[in-house]
Amino acid sequence: MVNNYMAVVEYDGTDYSGFQIQPGGINTIQGQLTKVLSKILNEKVDFKYAGRTDAGVHARYQVVNFYTAGELDIYRILWSINSLLPDDIVIKKLKKVSPSFDARRDASLREYSYYVVNKEYQSVFLKKYSILVNNKLNIRLMKKAAKMFVGVKDFGSFCNPECLRDNTIRKVFRFTVEKTEDDLIVFKIAANSFLYNMVRIIVGTLLEIGKGQREPASIQEALNKRNRNLTGGIVPAKGLFLTGVEYLGYRRSYGKCRTENI
Repeated sequence: MVNNYMAVVEYDGTDYSGFQIQPGGINTIQGQLTKVLSKILNEKVDFKYAGRTDAGVHARYQVVNFYTAGELDIYRILWSINSLLPDDIVIKKLKKVSPSFDARRDASLREYSYYVVNKEYQSVFLKKYSILVNNKLNIRLMKKAAKMFVGVKDFGSFCNPECLRDNTIRKVFRFTVEKTEDDLIVFKIAANSFLYNMVRIIVGTLLEIGKGQREPASIQEALNKRNRNLTGGIVPAKGLFLTGVEYLGYRRSYGKCRTENI
C-alpha cells in the first residue's frame, strides 16, 4: 500500500537557487529535501509543493507531499530528516494524509509577506531578511493603493515579461500593509497563485507610492494595459517569505494551524 505524507517546511533561501530542483547539480531546497528523504526512506522520493519560491526567497510555511510504500513512525522519521538536512532547512510538521491530497493542486490560497525596515539604520537582526528604506513612507497612501489589487485582476504589468505568454489573471483575496512599533513595515498578500516576480514588483510599486514618486491612480492604468514599463522597480528577494498556504479542509493563517479533513 502506498501512503501519502504532508510536510510543512521552513527554510532560509539565501544560499539557494530557488525551491524547484534544477539540472546540473544546482543547489535548491527541493534538491536537498529529495536527497535526504530518499536516503532515509531508501527509495526514490518525488514530491509536490505548494509554491515555487525563487532564488533568495524564504519560507516559513511551505507545504509538500510525497508518497512512500511504508508506514512511517512520524516522530522517528521527522527527527532523522531534520538531523540530516542543512541548518537552513527544517521540517516543522509531518502528517499522513489522504491518498488524493496534492500540495500544489489542492491549495486554494498562498500568502506571501515582504518586510521593510523604515528608519535611518538597518536592524542587525533583520537585515538578512528585509530591505532598508530611509525615506519617510506614507503608510496611509500605501494601504489605500493596496486595496486596488484585491479581486480578480490581470497582473500582466506586475510580473516578469516572460509571463505574458501565459494567463496572467489572478485573484487576490487580501492585501494588508502594516507598520509595527519598531518601524518594520509588513506587506502581506494572499492570492490563489502568483506570477513570476509578481509580489516583488507590486511591493516595489507601492514603495514608490509611499515615497511620493508615483500616484495610486497609476496602478489602475497598469492593471488595464499589461505593460511592465508602467509599474515600479522590483525589490530584492531577501525580504520575501512564503508565510501561509490554505486548503479546503486545512487552513493555516497568521500563525494558527487547524487540521480538519485531508
